[in-house]
Parts: sequence; structure tokens; C-alpha cells
Amino acid sequence: MGRLWRDERGSLYAWAAFVLTFVVLPLMLFAVQVGRAVNTQDALQNAADAAAEAAVAMVDVPYFRRTGRIRLTGDVYPVAQAYATRTFRQLGPRSVTPRVVAIVPDDATRTVRVVVQARVSAMFGVPVTVRAEGTAQVRAFYR
Repeated sequence: MGRLWRDERGSLYAWAAFVLTFVVLPLMLFAVQVGRAVNTQDALQNAADAAAEAAVAMVDVPYFRRTGRIRLTGDVYPVAQAYATRTFRQLGPRSVTPRVVAIVPDDATRTVRVVVQARVSAMFGVPVTVRAEGTAQVRAFYR
């Protein structure tokens, strides 16, 4: 029985299993999560740009021409959300849904900025939220 405990044959298999389980596998999972986040970020940027263009299309042009101030007409959030979702669905991961969180008109630069974010599935118990901003310029000529 003592000879069996002193025999070191097969110990390499134990170390290999340990390294694969606690080092290599977590690194691979982390790389997959980072890849998903980068892919989502790229698709989300396109969705934010599309949502910003949709929001700019809803500018009250006569009011803008009179005052030089941006005022959005209608229900701009659902329209921007629809454009963001449609654009993201073509490019991004299927299990992720973008959400328009802010639409900010800026009179000084005559632009509308739209902030879109999406939550990538959690790995290791940590959810990852990806965020992108799209900006579109109001091109109505005034005075």
C-alpha cells in the first residue's frame, strides 16, 4: 500500500486537470464575454446613430427656423427606440435588446444626442452594460 502512495505516475494528469479547470477555462469564458461586449458595442453604435437620425427627423422645423432652438415633436422616444431596435437586430447578437435611455437636444451645436444601452448576458455573475451615443445635426436652414 505504501508503494502506491509514493508512485507519482499520473500526477501530471491531475495538474493538467487543475490548470484547465481553474485557469484556462475561466480565461476562455472571459475572452468570449469580451468578444460579445465588443460585438455588441459596434452594433449598438450603429443603432445609436440610427436613433439620432430618427430623433432629428422629428424636430419642429418652423419653430427651429423662428427661434433657432430645437424642439422635438411627437412621441420621439418610441420612434428612436424602433429605429435603434431595427438597426441593432440586423447587426447585433440576438439575445441582446438595445434601449434608448436619453435624447438630448443641444441648441448651441444644433445637434440631437441619443444615448442607447444594452445589457450583455452575465458571465461570472457580473452583468455587463454596453453604452453608445449617437449624434445627428439639425440641417434646417433658418433666417
